[in-house]
Amino acid sequence: MAGSQFELAPGAPAVIRSDGGTPYCLYRKDRARIAFGGEHLHEHRLTPESPTRRIVATCCNTPMFLDFTKGHWLTLYRDRMPDYVPRLDVRIMTKDAPAGVRFADDIPTYPKYPPIFLIKLLAAWAVMGFRRPRIAW
Repeated sequence: MAGSQFELAPGAPAVIRSDGGTPYCLYRKDRARIAFGGEHLHEHRLTPESPTRRIVATCCNTPMFLDFTKGHWLTLYRDRMPDYVPRLDVRIMTKDAPAGVRFADDIPTYPKYPPIFLIKLLAAWAVMGFRRPRIAW
């Protein structure tokens, strides 16, 4: 798991919660930009051909976001959003949670991707004109 690898770097903050999850927010790529610090960002791929690149701030070994290059969204780590952290709407992919984990809150929880989640992703892509903007810095 990439999150476990990132946590081993010197000075790196925690990425994985005690329940085994990683809290993210998804944003359309056409609504995201690197405001500052781009010179510190570096991409990490699990394999050279992986379409997912994880972006880490090399100054402090902090994972910042994931870019599924074939998709139209960015996956931002919620803990990296100091000014505005949206509420969690749904918990997905819980089939990968460690054995015995119980989720204590009232957020809808799904073992995989629920249909409404996929519909929202498709609707957002349609609004974007089915484009896949490139995120660069």
